[in-house]
Order: sequence, then C-alpha cells, then structure tokens
Amino acid sequence: MPYRDARAPGLSRQSVPITMGSPSFETTEAGPFRVTRASFVGRDVLDTHTHDRTTFAVMLAGGFDLHFPNPSLRRRTFPCAAGTVFTEPVAETHANRIATVGASVLVIQPDPTAGEELRAFRDLLDGVHCFTHAGLELAARRLARELAAADDLTPLAAHAGAAEMLACASRAVGLGGPARSRRPAWLRRAGEFVHDRFRDRITLEDIAREAGVSASHLAAVFRDAHEVSLGAYVRALRIDWAARRLARGQESISRIALQAGFADQSHLTRAFKRATGRTPAAWRAETMS
Repeated sequence: MPYRDARAPGLSRQSVPITMGSPSFETTEAGPFRVTRASFVGRDVLDTHTHDRTTFAVMLAGGFDLHFPNPSLRRRTFPCAAGTVFTEPVAETHANRIATVGASVLVIQPDPTAGEELRAFRDLLDGVHCFTHAGLELAARRLARELAAADDLTPLAAHAGAAEMLACASRAVGLGGPARSRRPAWLRRAGEFVHDRFRDRITLEDIAREAGVSASHLAAVFRDAHEVSLGAYVRALRIDWAARRLARGQESISRIALQAGFADQSHLTRAFKRATGRTPAAWRAETMS
C-alpha cells in the first residue's frame, strides 16, 4: 500500500516537527543542536513528510521502516530496529511505518544556520545513511537519560554528547580521520578553565572559546581523553566540591547546593545520590561520625 502525503494541500511546501505522531517526548536546545527523545505508537503510519532540519537518529527500542520515495537513491526502504543509526537530510521526503511494539528514538537535529562547528559533519548530514553501531547506541541511551532527568547542565551535556556522536558516526561511515593519540595543549587549557569555573553556568561554547577549538572537536577529544562527557565531568566536580563542604559540617545543605552550582537542595540530593548512592545528609552523618 503506497504512502500518502501527511501534509495538507495548502502546506505542501512546509515541513513537520520530528515529534509528529509522538504522544510522549522530551527535547532540549543544546548549542547548535536540538536533541529529542520521542516515542511512537505501534503500527502507526507517518505518511510522506519532510523536516526543516537534518535528522541524525538512533533507535532506542522497537523500530520502524524508513522509506524514501526519491528515485535517485540506490536503496529506498530501510528497516530500523533497536541500535540502528540513520540520517535524513533536510527537506528529504520520507515516511515511517512503526513496528507493532512501537518505537523510541533519540534524535539530533543541527541548526541549519550553524556554520563552523557542523562543517566537519556535512558529508554525514547531507546524505542518507543507515547502519548499526553499539557505541552510538550506548551514547544515545546516555543522552536519553540526560533528557529524562534534565537540570541546568543538560544543555552542556547534550551539546557535548551530540557532537561526540556525530564525530563517531562520521568515522563509522568512513568520513572522518583517526583521533590523535597525544593530548594537545588546548585540552589542558580547557581542563583548567573547567576546574576554575565548574560552579558557574558555563557552556560548551565558553570552554571551546577558551581552548581555541570548535565545540564539536572539544567534546569528542575530551571524551576520548577523560572517558567521560564534559557534562558528566562538570557534574562530578560539583559533587566532589559539595562532598568536601558537607564533611566540614558547618553550612546548611541548601546553601552548599547553591554554592556548588546546583539549582536547589533537591537538585543536589538527586545528583549526589545518583553518584554516591547516599543522600548529602547521610554522607555528612557518615563522614562526621
């Protein structure tokens, strides 16, 4: 059965949001990226449509068939099960048939007006690609968890995570060179800046500007060097600082939370327990006993 055009006749030249047909989704703006986790109902059909941003996506659960009516493509239909990575170029007409069990997908959409940072990914984002990659699946799951428990560091973490994933995907499809083995001097400058400013509301652009490199390059190299994303690194520094202040037993937990860079005491408590398995109050009681 052929797909129908999902757009109304009067809107035939307009695109639809990536969340069209999704009853549940989370999204955040992160530097030049819009990052979204969306779920779709089983057996639904999203007839032919376009998006106003290029789509880079990783299937988290379930799946769907991705169909491109473009006759110039060598392959036009792709089954996308969990773990599948796929790209849809901006304004490329396509359709989706959702699997019986539904679908959950992590989507990264670059801002079309962003220039320098996305230049390295142009070949990846301008083409139709579909492949599986265990590392990108794990990275997508981390990013989905970040969106589900969003805080003030989520834009930084999502920006870094999205850039790392695009760099990894470019290498996976043969569009990027090997990472350097030596740590460059600018990485040390970036680390010093983060350690000096981790309690402030810093962005990936702030750190990249200090280092003198693009934000995407910084995010990818930082993870390679430290085996953790920039957002997770900053959050760990805040938690470590808060833990040392808690051990002194002099200030209120709410005051320590604010000084460490957290939104409030409950924000600190969630992050602290996730990292240590204990609440700040329990940590203080143990260290002072």
